[in-house]
Amino acid sequence: MMRFMINYIIVANTNEKKKNKKNMKKYIFKSLLLMFVTNISFAQTTASDFTTDDCDGVSHNLFDELNDGNVIVISWVMPCGPCATHSLPAYSAVQSFSGSHPGKVHFYLADDFANTSCADLTSWGNSNSMPLSTTFSSSDVNMGGYGTPGMPKVVVLGGSNHQIYLNENSNKINFSAVQIAIDSALNNFVASTNELQSAFQLNLFPNPTQEKLTVNYHLNSNENVTFDIIDLLGKKVKSISISNSVGVNTIDIDVSDLLSANYVLKLHTSERTEILKFTISK
Repeated sequence: MMRFMINYIIVANTNEKKKNKKNMKKYIFKSLLLMFVTNISFAQTTASDFTTDDCDGVSHNLFDELNDGNVIVISWVMPCGPCATHSLPAYSAVQSFSGSHPGKVHFYLADDFANTSCADLTSWGNSNSMPLSTTFSSSDVNMGGYGTPGMPKVVVLGGSNHQIYLNENSNKINFSAVQIAIDSALNNFVASTNELQSAFQLNLFPNPTQEKLTVNYHLNSNENVTFDIIDLLGKKVKSISISNSVGVNTIDIDVSDLLSANYVLKLHTSERTEILKFTISK
């Protein structure tokens, strides 16, 4: 009888340990799955901001560039042969917008862990048919916020909400998907800008102009207003900040020092942004 009780206790304890071990595995699996899904969900929704210099020493702030209506396509590479194979469709998709949206869609070629020199990265891009890339070898341009790393990893970013329109790795990257993502980002930015137009009631004239641009706009409250003039390469060429009162306001902006070209006027306050295109023709 005693031997039976001992055996029963041993078996019961063994079964209990197995049950606990099984439950622990389920708990760990569910926790890891939750972390993975949460990470992917975040990565597919919001871009990760950065401020850093490219390989030519030009400073870039990602959110500022997206707020200005640019679409940014980033490809992280080692670099390696397969990286070139799968980065090239994204690069080609960017170039397909050079005629319809000059200066608005940009291809960033970034070293994955910022351990490749700028000279080597730029040379690699040139030799693999991606000569118009803006190159980065900076840890600030980090793929960590975009889910699973890959070689290459390509993301398409756009809009003042800093949305991610595409996030793919390796052989899942293709020309059509990148092109559709870029087109969506451009169209959504225009739609959101048009929605804001009724708020500012922004109007400018004459257009084209030679020396002076007159801007009319409406404010719902007393606030500071900034006007930025941006060329089609995305460079800010003039900026004016003033304090205005509620109601209709008018400002004359001297553009006589600017070259004949197409530009974007961006009006923004602490809460809203609106852009209009105009031309200087002398």
